[in-house]
Amino acid sequence: MAEQKKDEGGARRRARCETIVHASSVAAGAAASVALIPGSDAVAIMPIQVAMVAAVAREYGIEPSASLVKSVIYASLGSILGKAGAGFLVRWTPVAGNTVRAAVAFGVTEALGKLVLDRLEAGEGLS
Repeated sequence: MAEQKKDEGGARRRARCETIVHASSVAAGAAASVALIPGSDAVAIMPIQVAMVAAVAREYGIEPSASLVKSVIYASLGSILGKAGAGFLVRWTPVAGNTVRAAVAFGVTEALGKLVLDRLEAGEGLS
């Protein structure tokens, strides 16, 4: 009986975390889609990603630290470089550039969130 409650609690926590990740990904995509200057979307996306990782960590009883924030920022910087390469050709095209930036920001944030969630589920921590 106790094992079943533990499994149900873990499933609820996982569902809450997936909601956090998905909502953050949508927010990152929206922030990137309205960025007027190519590259400025990174300024809006990074705090969203940091908040996402912090919220997921709290769900697992881990209080975010400076090292956690730094690791998220470094991961975000890697994604920013990837986005820069992907969006180089369309960056000045008004609709296409915004659409590409939004899609990439959504995908990168979703992937980062799923990675963090999988690590926490496996008991690996975030260091």
